[in-house]
Amino acid sequence: MRSSPVAERGPGLVERLRAAGCVHAEEEAALLSEAASGVELERLVARRAAGEPLEHVVGWALFDGHRVAVRPGVFVPRRRTEPMITEAADSVREPTLVVDLCCGSGALGLALARRLAGAGFEVKLHAADLMDEAVECARENLGDLGEVHL
Repeated sequence: MRSSPVAERGPGLVERLRAAGCVHAEEEAALLSEAASGVELERLVARRAAGEPLEHVVGWALFDGHRVAVRPGVFVPRRRTEPMITEAADSVREPTLVVDLCCGSGALGLALARRLAGAGFEVKLHAADLMDEAVECARENLGDLGEVHL
Protein backbone atom coordinates (compact mmCIF):
# COMPACT_ATOMS: atom_id res chain seq x y z
CA MET A 1 0.00 0.00 0.00
CA ARG A 2 1.34 3.40 -1.00
CA SER A 3 1.57 6.12 1.66
CA SER A 4 -0.10 9.49 1.21
CA PRO A 5 1.95 12.61 0.37
CA VAL A 6 1.07 13.96 3.82
CA ALA A 7 2.49 10.87 5.53
CA GLU A 8 5.67 11.17 3.45
CA ARG A 9 6.19 14.81 4.46
CA GLY A 10 6.02 14.61 8.20
CA PRO A 11 5.56 11.84 10.70
CA GLY A 12 2.54 12.46 12.85
CA LEU A 13 1.58 15.68 11.06
CA VAL A 14 -2.14 14.87 11.02
CA GLU A 15 -2.03 13.67 14.62
CA ARG A 16 -0.22 16.83 15.76
CA LEU A 17 -2.79 19.05 14.05
CA ARG A 18 -5.67 17.03 15.45
CA ALA A 19 -4.17 17.25 18.97
CA ALA A 20 -3.98 21.04 18.52
CA GLY A 21 -7.74 21.12 17.84
CA CYS A 22 -7.75 21.28 14.04
CA VAL A 23 -11.06 19.68 13.06
CA HIS A 24 -10.05 19.07 9.43
CA ALA A 25 -6.53 17.90 10.24
CA GLU A 26 -6.09 15.76 7.09
CA GLU A 27 -7.01 18.60 4.73
CA GLU A 28 -4.93 21.09 6.68
CA ALA A 29 -1.94 18.73 6.66
CA ALA A 30 -2.21 18.42 2.88
CA LEU A 31 -2.35 22.21 2.43
CA LEU A 32 0.58 22.78 4.78
CA SER A 33 2.59 20.06 3.02
CA GLU A 34 1.82 21.71 -0.32
CA ALA A 35 3.06 25.04 1.02
CA ALA A 36 6.39 23.88 2.44
CA SER A 37 8.65 21.01 3.42
CA GLY A 38 11.34 20.27 5.97
CA VAL A 39 12.10 22.96 8.54
CA GLU A 40 9.69 25.43 6.90
CA LEU A 41 6.84 22.91 7.13
CA GLU A 42 7.60 22.44 10.82
CA ARG A 43 7.44 26.21 11.30
CA LEU A 44 4.06 26.40 9.55
CA VAL A 45 2.69 23.50 11.59
CA ALA A 46 3.84 25.20 14.81
CA ARG A 47 2.04 28.42 13.79
CA ARG A 48 -1.14 26.51 13.00
CA ALA A 49 -0.95 24.44 16.19
CA ALA A 50 -0.61 27.69 18.13
CA GLY A 51 -4.00 28.75 16.76
CA GLU A 52 -3.07 31.02 13.85
CA PRO A 53 -5.69 30.81 11.07
CA LEU A 54 -4.71 28.29 8.39
CA GLU A 55 -5.18 30.92 5.69
CA HIS A 56 -2.65 33.23 7.33
CA VAL A 57 -0.22 30.36 7.72
CA VAL A 58 -0.34 29.30 4.05
CA GLY A 59 -0.80 32.88 2.78
CA TRP A 60 -4.03 32.46 0.86
CA ALA A 61 -7.73 31.67 1.11
CA LEU A 62 -9.98 30.07 -1.46
CA PHE A 63 -12.75 32.51 -2.35
CA ASP A 64 -15.18 32.24 -5.26
CA GLY A 65 -13.00 29.61 -6.89
CA HIS A 66 -9.76 31.59 -6.74
CA ARG A 67 -6.84 31.81 -4.36
CA VAL A 68 -6.73 35.21 -2.69
CA ALA A 69 -3.62 36.32 -0.82
CA VAL A 70 -4.12 36.99 2.89
CA ARG A 71 -1.70 37.80 5.66
CA PRO A 72 -1.72 38.35 9.41
CA GLY A 73 -3.72 41.44 10.29
CA VAL A 74 -6.02 41.07 7.25
CA PHE A 75 -9.50 39.56 7.56
CA VAL A 76 -9.83 36.15 5.91
CA PRO A 77 -12.67 36.18 3.35
CA ARG A 78 -15.42 33.76 4.31
CA ARG A 79 -16.90 31.31 1.85
CA ARG A 80 -20.34 32.00 3.34
CA THR A 81 -20.25 35.47 1.72
CA GLU A 82 -19.94 34.01 -1.79
CA PRO A 83 -23.75 33.93 -2.30
CA MET A 84 -23.70 37.71 -1.88
CA ILE A 85 -21.33 37.92 -4.86
CA THR A 86 -23.67 35.75 -6.93
CA GLU A 87 -26.68 37.90 -6.02
CA ALA A 88 -24.84 41.15 -6.79
CA ALA A 89 -23.53 39.84 -10.13
CA ASP A 90 -26.98 38.63 -11.14
CA SER A 91 -28.47 42.09 -10.53
CA VAL A 92 -26.11 44.03 -12.84
CA ARG A 93 -27.53 45.19 -16.17
CA GLU A 94 -25.03 47.84 -17.37
CA PRO A 95 -21.36 48.88 -17.06
CA THR A 96 -20.57 48.97 -13.38
CA LEU A 97 -18.58 50.74 -10.73
CA VAL A 98 -17.68 48.28 -7.96
CA VAL A 99 -16.66 49.80 -4.62
CA ASP A 100 -15.31 47.49 -1.93
CA LEU A 101 -15.20 49.47 1.34
CA CYS A 102 -13.26 48.09 4.30
CA CYS A 103 -11.92 45.70 1.66
CA GLY A 104 -9.42 43.70 3.69
CA SER A 105 -7.83 41.42 1.09
CA GLY A 106 -10.08 42.85 -1.64
CA ALA A 107 -11.64 39.42 -2.19
CA LEU A 108 -15.28 40.53 -2.47
CA GLY A 109 -14.68 43.34 -4.94
CA LEU A 110 -12.27 41.18 -6.92
CA ALA A 111 -14.72 38.28 -7.11
CA LEU A 112 -17.55 40.55 -8.25
CA ALA A 113 -15.36 42.33 -10.82
CA ARG A 114 -14.13 38.98 -12.21
CA ARG A 115 -17.66 37.64 -12.54
CA LEU A 116 -18.92 40.80 -14.23
CA ALA A 117 -15.96 41.03 -16.60
CA GLY A 118 -16.45 37.35 -17.45
CA ALA A 119 -20.08 38.15 -18.33
CA GLY A 120 -18.91 40.88 -20.71
CA PHE A 121 -19.53 43.93 -18.53
CA GLU A 122 -17.20 46.89 -18.38
CA VAL A 123 -16.17 47.17 -14.73
CA LYS A 124 -14.34 49.81 -12.73
CA LEU A 125 -13.17 48.51 -9.35
CA HIS A 126 -12.15 50.64 -6.38
CA ALA A 127 -11.29 49.15 -3.00
CA ALA A 128 -10.45 50.99 0.22
CA ASP A 129 -9.37 50.16 3.73
CA LEU A 130 -8.08 52.01 6.79
CA MET A 131 -5.23 49.61 7.51
CA ASP A 132 -1.91 49.59 5.67
CA GLU A 133 -1.70 45.76 5.81
CA ALA A 134 -5.08 45.41 4.14
CA VAL A 135 -4.29 47.98 1.45
CA GLU A 136 -1.03 46.20 0.59
CA CYS A 137 -2.79 42.84 0.48
CA ALA A 138 -5.65 44.16 -1.68
CA ARG A 139 -3.16 45.76 -4.09
CA GLU A 140 -1.44 42.39 -4.44
CA ASN A 141 -4.76 40.68 -5.17
CA LEU A 142 -6.26 43.28 -7.48
CA GLY A 143 -3.15 43.95 -9.52
CA ASP A 144 -4.22 46.00 -12.53
CA LEU A 145 -7.90 45.01 -12.18
CA GLY A 146 -8.66 47.93 -9.90
CA GLU A 147 -7.43 50.73 -7.66
CA VAL A 148 -6.88 50.40 -3.93
CA HIS A 149 -7.06 53.42 -1.65
CA LEU A 150 -5.90 53.97 1.92
